[in-house]
Amino acid sequence: MRTSLIALVAALSAAPALADTWPSQTIRIVVGFTPGGSSDLVARLLAPLVSEDLGTEVIVENMPGAASTIAAATVAEANADGYTFFLSNVSANGIAPFTYPTLGYDPVADFNDVTILGYIPAVLLASKDAPVSTLEEFLAQAKAEPVLFGSGGHGTMNHVSGELLNMSAGLKMEHVAYKGSAEAMNDLLASVIDYQFDALTQNIGQINAGAIKALAITTPERSPAAPEIPTFAELGLPEVVAFNWVGLSAPAGTPDEIIAKFYEATHKAMQDAKIKAQFTKWGMFHVDSTPAEAEAFVADEVAKWGKVVHSAPVFN
Repeated sequence: MRTSLIALVAALSAAPALADTWPSQTIRIVVGFTPGGSSDLVARLLAPLVSEDLGTEVIVENMPGAASTIAAATVAEANADGYTFFLSNVSANGIAPFTYPTLGYDPVADFNDVTILGYIPAVLLASKDAPVSTLEEFLAQAKAEPVLFGSGGHGTMNHVSGELLNMSAGLKMEHVAYKGSAEAMNDLLASVIDYQFDALTQNIGQINAGAIKALAITTPERSPAAPEIPTFAELGLPEVVAFNWVGLSAPAGTPDEIIAKFYEATHKAMQDAKIKAQFTKWGMFHVDSTPAEAEAFVADEVAKWGKVVHSAPVFN
């Protein structure tokens, strides 16, 4: 007991000193998806500006797999010294506690949340060769014959969006899980699969070029970046509402002073005109919440998605 007490006192004494000298080495932002996806794009847009503000290198490290829970668990177990952050997201920090029985971390207790950066609509996409061009046509097909849809992984927001559609429209679509959204998109472009749920962010260019077809998005309102794409709600499916949100989180126990400094750097970066313009171009809604707001938001998301997953037959 005496040894533990000494160690605790030493840790508490070291925290202010650590915060005073931070940062003095490279900071890494761990992304739980493959390069090229919406989460990766956000991290790589933000990292150079945060690096410039803090005066130290900020790198993005991709650690894909298991709906980004591998990356989340890695960060949860990392040293709480302010040099490892997780690009938190709805899959790992909202849905996974209910879809992975042995998760290895608690999305609330094992992280200190820094900020919620923004959220992205999910969109139901069809290949150029798919026999439908509207949501109405898709629903008719999906009710008449078996339909497959791809996503960037089991338990991701894009997967859950498909299950929400199944529940709301009385469909029995089957899910095809890929290691990342980029891999699923490659198969959609090649018409290996006909349908995919994915973030709107990285697909606007392909949609505008006619390489794929967008049938509906999952936000209550249309996206300013793609106002021609209708919402599920306006097409009669108001239950199909879901956000692909991304944020930044540190291992629990990271000193408050470091969290505050890192938030200030990200907040400053989020006010940059180039970031705001890029978010608009991608169809991403700008949030930029404080650490306290982020902590409350994640707790609410855990409660919300627990109810949804427990109601979806595929997860039970």
